[in-house]
Amino acid sequence: MMNTSQEDAMPRSFREKVAWISLSTTLVLYVPFFVFAWRWLAVLGPETTVGGIVTLHLMLLPVVILQVLLIGLGLAAFWLTGQRASQERADERDWAIDARATRAAYLSLIVLAGVGFYTLLPFMLSGNASLGLSTAVMFSPTSLLLLGFMAFVTAEVVRFSVQAIGYRRGF
Repeated sequence: MMNTSQEDAMPRSFREKVAWISLSTTLVLYVPFFVFAWRWLAVLGPETTVGGIVTLHLMLLPVVILQVLLIGLGLAAFWLTGQRASQERADERDWAIDARATRAAYLSLIVLAGVGFYTLLPFMLSGNASLGLSTAVMFSPTSLLLLGFMAFVTAEVVRFSVQAIGYRRGF
């Protein structure tokens, strides 16, 4: 028996569709990227400077792909919901949802950066391996940059999630 509540029957607004599209494309692009980057860094090791440089340049590829996908999917949502939906001015509800999402993303970024630093500091000082990586790999500039980049991407995932849920809940 299907459960059709009023919440499920409500059509999604343009801004909600953009939030869901942003969330899904971010997850689809960055989860495999970080898995690949960490595995590659563990195999490559910190002593190869070329590997670190290639990893840094590979970080730009998902960003470009994400923007191209967001533009394409945003245009599809624009045409599916009608041109009128995207031209609606943001009201107080939209501003409140955006403020709540930005606040949650900022807090998650601060917590991830702080917890990440203070969690890794004892490993660095003790010389023990963490996450299956030696301390030389874990604290190389490339891996620290990947950790910082992961914190920013996680904050964006939190932001898109809070936006999508806020629009679905209606506040």
